[in-house]
Amino acid sequence: MTASPELPAVVDPPPDLGWSVRLAHDVADQVRHWRKQRGMTAAQLADRTEQLGYHIARSVIANLENHRRNTITIAEVLVLAAALDVPPVLLVAPVGGRREAEVLPGLRLSTWRIRGWVHGVVEPEYQGFSGAAWQHSRRAIVLYDIHRLLVREHQQIERRIKRLADSEHLGITEIIADAKRVTGDVLVDAITELTYSLDRLRRHRSLIRSEQFELPDLPPSIAVALQDAPSAGRHNRKTAGVDDQLPAVFYDELRATGPSIGDNG
Repeated sequence: MTASPELPAVVDPPPDLGWSVRLAHDVADQVRHWRKQRGMTAAQLADRTEQLGYHIARSVIANLENHRRNTITIAEVLVLAAALDVPPVLLVAPVGGRREAEVLPGLRLSTWRIRGWVHGVVEPEYQGFSGAAWQHSRRAIVLYDIHRLLVREHQQIERRIKRLADSEHLGITEIIADAKRVTGDVLVDAITELTYSLDRLRRHRSLIRSEQFELPDLPPSIAVALQDAPSAGRHNRKTAGVDDQLPAVFYDELRATGPSIGDNG
């Protein structure tokens, strides 16, 4: 096994310990690594967990790191990750530190692939794996990711309009409220696209609601715009499917969540 030059070599625990013990030891090794990276003592790390509201004693941390303790709870993983200012996934999938790890009993995968599995973006292909069930269960993740991208798209258009408005010495609030007052074709096109982006976002939020998921929060300016702006029509046809609502970059990812996802809303 090859380790990153920045990280100490990691020796796999003996296989006869059992997978859960080996996993706990692997996580403990990452806790020790990141504690040293942060220049913290075990006592300082324990104090930090207490500040976070879930005290893990220095003796517990020492026993974990020295493999004298063979279990670690989800609560401990999350609090230790927070105390170390490390993404929790890196304690389970040490990307850059190890090429692979035993993510399930007898199943070794690259740490990058394990990271993707934890994030809900990579199929792990374990025994009896159901791709259909996997895709169905991750629908909320996909819908929320697309929502984030649609919000970002809208904000980018807003910034472009502001730059164009500033160059023409126009007030952005006035030109968005009354596009007829704008003479520049580029600015008119940007305002039109802003309206359509609101339609896409409105339609996508309807899709999330139809799936009975909680609606993501919106930046205040977009929330107000969605309430005040009427539909532009182009993206709100009754016969329109999801492909008419979203930029092309999202089509394949959304379709992968299941054939019915575009039939709702």
